[in-house]
Amino acid sequence: MELFSARKDCACRVRLKSLTRLRSAVAYEGPIEPAVHRFKYEGWRRLAGPLASLVAERLAVEGVSARWVVAVPLHPMRERQRGFNQAELLARELRSRLVLGVPPGVLMRTRATPPQVGHDRKRRFENVLGAFAWSGRRLEGESILLIDDVATTGATLDACASALREAGSGPVTGVSVARVNV
Repeated sequence: MELFSARKDCACRVRLKSLTRLRSAVAYEGPIEPAVHRFKYEGWRRLAGPLASLVAERLAVEGVSARWVVAVPLHPMRERQRGFNQAELLARELRSRLVLGVPPGVLMRTRATPPQVGHDRKRRFENVLGAFAWSGRRLEGESILLIDDVATTGATLDACASALREAGSGPVTGVSVARVNV
């Protein structure tokens, strides 16, 4: 399994062991930064559609396809505090735009983890190691799009992909609205 990257100096292939690819629609800068912040922290749920459209357009240009879209889960406590899971809102919009299905189960966060913001690369990977599990029938080699709002190191997406791969998935493509350049 190879992680595709346009950058020759990228160490992604070494760090991200469970993802087949990692793609983001835009860089986390300029007007996208406040838009994502409002969506995630200020409850501007109506931004899910336009943000998912950015991702769908990027995937269409690159020809990335899958059978199912899965959202990066929040811990139930954090989801109650926030009132919604922004990644799930994006997943619903992507399913609609790309005419993809809901998988036969659910990806769950098995333990509360501190927010990734402010941690270095090593701590981010340690923070989410083993923090996700699949509940449902085996995934029978099906390809999956795994969606989150922002990717920095890819640690969360890779930890989720690991749980999906353990459940028998095929290729897992991590996608996000924006990517922080680190």
